[in-house]
Amino acid sequence: MEQETLVYPLADNTVLQDKYTILSVLNAGGFGITYLALDNPGSRYVVIKECMPDAYACRDMETGVVHPRNEQTAVNFSQSVSNSRQEASVLSQLNHPGIVQVFDMFDANGTCYYVMENIQGQTLFDLMTTMHATGQTMEPAQATDLLFRLLDILHYLHSMGVYHCDIKPSNIFIQPDGTPKLIDFGAVRTKTLQHQGLVQITPGYTPPEFYPGRRSEIGPWCDMYELGATFYELLTGQVPHPADQRSVVDRNPKVTSYAALRKTYPMNFLSGIDKALSPDERNRFHSAKAWNDYINAMAAAGTLQAGGVSRKALPQARKKSSAGTAFLIILLIATAIGWVCWKQGLLNF
Repeated sequence: MEQETLVYPLADNTVLQDKYTILSVLNAGGFGITYLALDNPGSRYVVIKECMPDAYACRDMETGVVHPRNEQTAVNFSQSVSNSRQEASVLSQLNHPGIVQVFDMFDANGTCYYVMENIQGQTLFDLMTTMHATGQTMEPAQATDLLFRLLDILHYLHSMGVYHCDIKPSNIFIQPDGTPKLIDFGAVRTKTLQHQGLVQITPGYTPPEFYPGRRSEIGPWCDMYELGATFYELLTGQVPHPADQRSVVDRNPKVTSYAALRKTYPMNFLSGIDKALSPDERNRFHSAKAWNDYINAMAAAGTLQAGGVSRKALPQARKKSSAGTAFLIILLIATAIGWVCWKQGLLNF
């Protein structure tokens, strides 16, 4: 019995459903284990997620069957399995290049599994960790492009009545071409299933309304807060203060208060992050489209500030004549407007 206090993954070369061969463990978290596997009929690599809530269940090492640790955890284990089935069911109905694709789902070994595409790249968390450790920052064009693409993904997701509810750097996968994918829908909610199961609390990312005693209706504004928190850490290297504290006394510095960021990134990009991070959900963006429109409206009004390549050219431009400086300013404004128009064409809102 002592051996069962640990969470053991399935052994390599285990075959599930007579066609999926387990090759290795990719990750073992508090609620599940993900494996790299080979889909033998299709001869393709896939990722399989097994529902294994380590606080509630353990595996019989002889049979491989997962069962509750005791009578007290049986209900929680059953709820975890139900939530995992719901996650797989929701994902299987989604079709967007920015959302991980589900191929199959099934029950086995006393728990449930679902099969996903095997994507290449790294999480935004890993990318950020490397950048911050080496003193690097994400280029303005890359950061703004990433935000627009994630807003496009969330616009689609919300149009399907689905809310991710656990957006953070470790749940955003950056592929080799730089495009993002949302992963780990373990906390997913829908318009019809608002309060199923437990809410995952990630301090700094989880909005105030998810905390015990503060529960309110779940909607797009919840994902907007978490996306804002993600970009806050991306730019500042700091996780925002926990939302339950901010809703009482908000001492969290705004991204627009960082002089170095104001010199590097467009002001409408920065102020949008601050708005998304409002502890009061009434002051946030209530949709991905609203955030997208906010950026474009400010740019159209002439408040777009140049960053990236144009920013690097400014020190040299200061040495030139006033006429040359005026020409450069006009060129920057034209470039900025062209960039915004291109972005508006990219998003099909």
